[in-house]
Amino acid sequence: MVPPSLKDLMEISDSKYAIVVAVAKRARSLSEGKRKDEDWRLSSMVTTALDELHQGKIKIAYKKRTPANE
Repeated sequence: MVPPSLKDLMEISDSKYAIVVAVAKRARSLSEGKRKDEDWRLSSMVTTALDELHQGKIKIAYKKRTPANE
């Protein structure tokens, strides 16, 4: 699998940080179920998470800022 390019991912969000956090969270949840598998590799989970983000299967949710959060 070839992961999507950064240019393609930046169309989803203007924040590279938001993309990294979303992909990391999804890769972690994918890896939780696969750790007992013999062929488990974190890099393949990250690639799968990147593909899911690019295909729109997962979304990046932003929290609304309130005066207490600033």
